[in-house]
Amino acid sequence: MRWVGGLRWRVPLQLTALLVAGLVVAALPAQEGAAAPGVRTAGEGAGPKATLRVMPLGASSTEGIGSPATAGYRGPLFAELTADGIRVDYVGSRHDGPPGMADRDNEGHSGWTLAKMIPAVGAWVKAADPDVVLMHMGTNDVNSGATGSVAAARLDALLDKVFEAAPQTHVIVAGIWAPLTAHAKDRAELARLTPGVVARHRALGHSLEFVDTSTLLSPGDFADGLHANAGGYRKIAAMWTTEIEGWLAQRRAAPVEPVTPAVSR
Repeated sequence: MRWVGGLRWRVPLQLTALLVAGLVVAALPAQEGAAAPGVRTAGEGAGPKATLRVMPLGASSTEGIGSPATAGYRGPLFAELTADGIRVDYVGSRHDGPPGMADRDNEGHSGWTLAKMIPAVGAWVKAADPDVVLMHMGTNDVNSGATGSVAAARLDALLDKVFEAAPQTHVIVAGIWAPLTAHAKDRAELARLTPGVVARHRALGHSLEFVDTSTLLSPGDFADGLHANAGGYRKIAAMWTTEIEGWLAQRRAAPVEPVTPAVSR
């Protein structure tokens, strides 16, 4: 593992439900181009020519405020995944980052809350068709006075829109990493309630994880108390790398339900 701090919360995978739903957590076939019905062929497990479509989705931290020279975590994450042999294509309606950055596509909307994003996210996700969504939202909701329970309900509604637009995508939900000391109670409540939101979507056959990042960064990892600096974003990138590569490994290891051809009578 290349990141420290942060607690990982996982909900047991309901394999039967996922197979029935035909979602992406089913394993990729051994040979490239021989995909089973309903299974994406994307990312490292699909062969050397495959490309993983990754949507960075969030607010100012996704845009890269605090370290514009690295586009926040997007620059180091792209470099890490590429170094590990994973072909990455960032997707999204926004195109920003430092000159020379290999891929500047993203869905980072500085200042946006979950409430503002809910009506817009479906169109973005449908157009981008991501394999993986890296979701970091909720900071602006809590920081502007929303309770943890209200923010959790908004997160639930946002996930509904994402999976409605792309039922086969995998979503990695990162918790709030900014300290938000004036809203510590609601920040903690959102972290406590998010695993239940994840459990509800898992029960519906959706593929997602939650990573509680409330202890991922130290005070020296922030540029302004709210946004990470370059060092902090490198820790965040390492966290995303661990989660993405773990998901890809899980896909390759999961058993594939055999498909029996229909017999003509």
